[in-house]
Amino acid sequence: MRKAILGLDLGGTNIKSVLFDPAINKIITQGQKPTQAGFGISRVVDNIVSLIKDNLDAAKISRHKITALGIGSAGLVEKGMVRNSPNLPGWQGSVPLLKLIRNKMPGVDLPILIENDVNCLVAAEYAIGAAKGYSEVVGLAIGTGVGGGIIVGGKLVTGAHGGAGELGHMTVKMDGPLCKCGNHGCLEAMIGTDAIIQRFRQHSHSDATVTVAQISKLAKSKDPAAIKTLSETGKLLGVALASIANIFNPQVIVLGGGVIQAGRLLIDPAKQEMLKRVMPYNAKGLKIRTARLGPVAGAVGAAILTYSYSAK
Repeated sequence: MRKAILGLDLGGTNIKSVLFDPAINKIITQGQKPTQAGFGISRVVDNIVSLIKDNLDAAKISRHKITALGIGSAGLVEKGMVRNSPNLPGWQGSVPLLKLIRNKMPGVDLPILIENDVNCLVAAEYAIGAAKGYSEVVGLAIGTGVGGGIIVGGKLVTGAHGGAGELGHMTVKMDGPLCKCGNHGCLEAMIGTDAIIQRFRQHSHSDATVTVAQISKLAKSKDPAAIKTLSETGKLLGVALASIANIFNPQVIVLGGGVIQAGRLLIDPAKQEMLKRVMPYNAKGLKIRTARLGPVAGAVGAAILTYSYSAK
């Protein structure tokens, strides 16, 4: 029977899971359940526990033994506590997630690691994805929220209290729109999905319901409002990339999250704007890459981090 690590990614809509074999860096099975965050913290924990139990059963079928569990969650994460997770209703304070899971699984004695979700994403891309082979890496995930993860010297940077890498909350416009964190002009408030949709409505003079995926499709069909929306968003992203390059001097910046599916119509303007602003020696050899592991990257990273910590 082979050993496996269970990785979960707690998102605002779904909880994704992977059963991961660390000896061969391979996903054995994957699945998901609705988060149902609107029903409260207890419902979310119930769904996490249900998914864990489903994977324990699946592991037996695939002849694997789960030896540890890793969970990636949005928000500030420290010692099993999740704080200020803006896209999970009711999680804006402190949620003792590790304790709540333990209380609902009295018969299951697994080592459990809880880490920030974008830290998990960048760890996965560093280990087996777009940043494999590099030691200085920054990850940026752009969706409803904007999060970051930082690897320096091959090690994840978490900060004094688990709050390092909150790149979505760097200020890019002092008098910009209100962010969910309470500040104005944060990167998240400027390039997250809500901001992109609002920008498109302004350019198209329409209040119709639309998604970022639809805006991207329109842009690829030469719609002027959609093209302008993605170009402006890309330039704002480029401003942030220049700051990231100047602060961290990484070898690779990995871009992930749903917004990045817009592709070159977003990323090309971002690169151009970055090169206008970055110090030349910090741009030398810098690679801007899109994440390779797709929607399960966070869950894979949670498994990889858990394995690396448990192996110490």
